[in-house]
Amino acid sequence: MKFDSIKSRLVLMTLVCVIGMGVLVVSQHYFTQQLIGLHQQRDVLLRMGQDLLQMRRHEKDFLLRHETVYYDKFLERSYEFKGRLTTLVPLFNEYRLPVADVESLSSSMEAYSGTFRQVVSLQERIGLTQNDGLRARITELENTLNEGQLTQGSQASELLTNIQLATRNYQINQEGVHARQMMTLSERLVAENGGTALLNGTLVQYREALLQLVDAFTTYGVTHNEGLRGEFRQSAHNVETQLRGVDAALQPMIEQQEAKVRIYSLSIAALTSVVLILVLIKSFATFHRAFVNFLTFFYRCKRQYQMIDTRKLGFAELKSLAELANEMVESKRDIEARLASVEAELANKKAS
Repeated sequence: MKFDSIKSRLVLMTLVCVIGMGVLVVSQHYFTQQLIGLHQQRDVLLRMGQDLLQMRRHEKDFLLRHETVYYDKFLERSYEFKGRLTTLVPLFNEYRLPVADVESLSSSMEAYSGTFRQVVSLQERIGLTQNDGLRARITELENTLNEGQLTQGSQASELLTNIQLATRNYQINQEGVHARQMMTLSERLVAENGGTALLNGTLVQYREALLQLVDAFTTYGVTHNEGLRGEFRQSAHNVETQLRGVDAALQPMIEQQEAKVRIYSLSIAALTSVVLILVLIKSFATFHRAFVNFLTFFYRCKRQYQMIDTRKLGFAELKSLAELANEMVESKRDIEARLASVEAELANKKAS
């Protein structure tokens, strides 16, 4: 198809506009979908952060109130966290991001959940309430000793009372001084009052229960930075740090996609505009040159029978007009020639 007519030039400009807008719309749709996917994954990361905050909240509620309902809520949130985490793996594979970050985050989450599970199990062993676990066992043995012959001696009764007081204080604040006091006094109580086999067996069981209580609290962690409490607290910090790392790895991809959208959009718009402007300039120049040639032709046609050169006209429509104009000039020249011949003949006849 030769673009040597006004119609073809208009068709060309229309095609340039349609193709440019089509490519722009397609590229915008493609990159917008990419951005939507990335922002959805970013939203997943935000929700994972919320899940982690809720897990820390349930963790602290359990440590404060010792109610298993908070552990159940913790597990529910951890399952949601892991489910959302699995959706990040395909994205990281697609954009060639370090999948090891996601795997490391998953491992840290497993460690955090597993350590907290151990904390809950140990707390259940100690006793969620005074009527559970070692607490209930110690209370039961104390009641047995208080009801037996041990209370008949004032010194033994005073020792037992001091042990009970130290035990209560230790359960409240887990201070080492109370643990040492419990062990020293219980050892003395066993040594001084183990006369009968029945009483000796009860005292030994009581001392063993106290030892188990101290051992459980030591394993549990006397402070929040020690034992299992410190371990799962550190695991929670690791999860938070790695979650921020995953988010930091995803953020450059979002910025890169946004930059691509801007670059491709501006490039396509600029290319379309340049092509369209060039076509318009070329068409305007051709039309202006053809129009000037037509004006010159009409001015010259008034004085002399000069033909218009159709090769100087750019558009096919103007060339067709030029051919008609040339035919009109030829016809006028023939008419005037015949008219001059007829006038000459009439003049000759009149003269004769």
